[in-house]
Amino acid sequence: MDARDSDPADHAEKWPLPPPWMWSCQECTDLYKAMKQAPEVVDAARAESEPGVDCDPFDTVVSSQIHLARHIATQHTAEVPAMDQGCDRCKSDMTREMPVVLVLEHRARHVFAPPSIAGLL
Repeated sequence: MDARDSDPADHAEKWPLPPPWMWSCQECTDLYKAMKQAPEVVDAARAESEPGVDCDPFDTVVSSQIHLARHIATQHTAEVPAMDQGCDRCKSDMTREMPVVLVLEHRARHVFAPPSIAGLL
């Protein structure tokens, strides 16, 4: 993986380039590539189908982000960033009794997603 794998045109907000430790993990690489390709796959399916057909019954775009975040949270726990004081979700997680893995998953999203996307889950 390198900077060419990150397409800033994916969203209005630029996606960060993942840190070097992610590039050295094959599962991170595979999950990251699947996440980045998911919107194109779903859009292509929608273009080929009839109106009203659910072309993404498993919410591939969101679930691919969750899979990557879960992998980072459970396999690269030491690399998960600390709470972002500017993130409402990070601050909210600290005031609620959330399962640790969910808190780590959210914070892991800060590694590979822009703030507007990371704050959603």
